[in-house]
Amino acid sequence: MLGAPEAVERCWVTVVGWSPMAVVNTIWAACEQGVVPQRVVLLATPDEPSIERSVQTVERYLHALLPAFGVENPAIVRHPFEEDNLLGFGRTLAHVLQTERKRAQNLVLDTTAGRKYMSAVGVAYGQRIELNLEKVYYNHLLSQRYADVPHPLIPRHEQRLYDLKAMLGG
Repeated sequence: MLGAPEAVERCWVTVVGWSPMAVVNTIWAACEQGVVPQRVVLLATPDEPSIERSVQTVERYLHALLPAFGVENPAIVRHPFEEDNLLGFGRTLAHVLQTERKRAQNLVLDTTAGRKYMSAVGVAYGQRIELNLEKVYYNHLLSQRYADVPHPLIPRHEQRLYDLKAMLGG
């Protein structure tokens, strides 16, 4: 759940699904480009064992990765949502983005992981002017054989990190 407000330079919001590397690799690629979060909000379905394992994997990687980019004590928080409730997910995402907007100088939304409707809702919210998102990312793997492979082991020509906000003129 979201904790008491603590100001940060950059907050990253993402969904955690079946593939933890979809989350980790997008953050990793962004960090290499200088977009390094101090706070990461993981939206995840509670009480789902496979999702819980994915969240734990993401947390382990981020606690190792972010210090390598200068964030010694990253704040990594979970926020639950019901996976099969499209409208509920939209409300949850809106609430999280509005809350984090008050906390962070820069707010990033990652639409890579999760189900298609989650990405679509994320892109729609990414265009909302009042949220003033810094980036709306999608990390596109050109070959599924790299789906569970850590970022540095994926050939650069096999993945592309897109800022959908910039692409859509936001």
